[in-house]
Amino acid sequence: MKRGPSSGYLGMLLLGLVAALQVTSGLEIVTIEGPGVVKNGSVPQLVLDCKYDITEYDKTGLVVKWYFNRQPFPVYQWIPTNEPQDLGLLKGRLNLDYTVSEEEYTKHRALAILRPTTELTGEYTCSISSFESEDLKRKSLIIYAPPVDMSMTYSKPSEDSVVVSCRAGGIYPEPNIAIFRSTTASRRRDVIEGAKIDRQHFPEMGYYNISIDLEVFDYELDSETMFQCVLTIPGTEYKLNEEILYFPVSEGQLLQVYSLTISSLLLIVLYHYWQH
Repeated sequence: MKRGPSSGYLGMLLLGLVAALQVTSGLEIVTIEGPGVVKNGSVPQLVLDCKYDITEYDKTGLVVKWYFNRQPFPVYQWIPTNEPQDLGLLKGRLNLDYTVSEEEYTKHRALAILRPTTELTGEYTCSISSFESEDLKRKSLIIYAPPVDMSMTYSKPSEDSVVVSCRAGGIYPEPNIAIFRSTTASRRRDVIEGAKIDRQHFPEMGYYNISIDLEVFDYELDSETMFQCVLTIPGTEYKLNEEILYFPVSEGQLLQVYSLTISSLLLIVLYHYWQH
C-alpha cells in the first residue's frame, strides 16, 4: 500500500508556496506624496510622487500610469527604459524630465505638473502593474482661486429695516457664504437665518460669483450691530471676512427726527413769509 506524503512534508510545501507568493507579489503602492490643496498660480511646479515597493520579479513588464477623475484613459504613462508620455488633459502640462531618483525602475514614477491651475482640480489615480501583480492608489487635489474682489454694504428699504449685502467674484471651486452678527458689547457671533444666496457659475472662465442678501428689522437688533460676511472654500482652510457696523434707528429717534424735520420746515416757511 502506498503511503501519502507526511504532514510535515505538506507543511513545508505550504510554507514554500506562501513564501513564493510573498516574493512574487511585492508590487505595492506605499503612498502618494504631494500637496492636497494649492492656490491657483502660486507654484511653478506641483509634484505627486507615487511611492511603491518593487521586487525583482515585478521589474519585468512594469508600467506606471496616472489617471484623472477615474476616466478610462491615462494622462501619463511610463515604461522603464522608455521615455515618459504626457497624454489627454495633461498633454503639454508636465515636466517629463523630472525624476525622483536615478534608480531605473522608480525615477519617472512621479507626476510633475507645470503651473497648475484650477481646471486640474480633481482626483488623481496612480496605477502600477507588472506581469506578476498590480496596485493602485488615489489622491484628491484642490487648486483653488480666492475671490478677486469682495464687498459688503447695507441699504434701507424702509425706515424700520435694513438689507445687508455681500458680494464676491472670481472664486474656484464653488464657495460657501454666510452673514453673522454681533454687538459691540458682546463679540458672540450668531449666524442669521433666512438670507438669500445667489451663485453664478461661469464654466468657460473657470470661476464662480456669489452674493448674499439679508433683510432684518431694526427692532431685532441692538443699538450697535456688527455684521460680518464670511466666505469659505470647501476642502481648504481659506476664509475671508468683511465687516460693517450698523446703528439701528429706534422709534424715539425716528419721532425726534420727524419733529426736527417739521420744525425746520416751519422755520423755512416763516422765514420766507417775513421776507415778503
